[in-house]
Amino acid sequence: MAENNSNGMDTKTASWFSYVLAILSAIIVLVLVKDDKTARGHAWQSLVMGVIFIIGYIILAIIVAIVVAAGGWRILWLFSLLYAIWGIGWLALSIICIWQVLQDKFFKVPVVYSISEKFNK
Repeated sequence: MAENNSNGMDTKTASWFSYVLAILSAIIVLVLVKDDKTARGHAWQSLVMGVIFIIGYIILAIIVAIVVAAGGWRILWLFSLLYAIWGIGWLALSIICIWQVLQDKFFKVPVVYSISEKFNK
């Protein structure tokens, strides 16, 4: 039988839902689930992972702007490829995390988990 937290949502559902819409679903779980350390751990990891990926997109956009301003518009295809790889990487990582939750495991994303652990106290 699944463990329910104070709002009636079981731990597994709250945990996998944290990864579905990244930052948005992570915030929803953090607001609704106050007493479930596992679900909150997944939510914090998803939130930190989402923020890191947004920062990565911003950094890529700044680099693209600088390169294009310098006249390097011919290599714009390379940045399109980098954007695609970055996005696919985030999607794959989210799917791995969801899959691990469904297997009753906690996949600790190497750098992301150590950062999110500091918030999950």
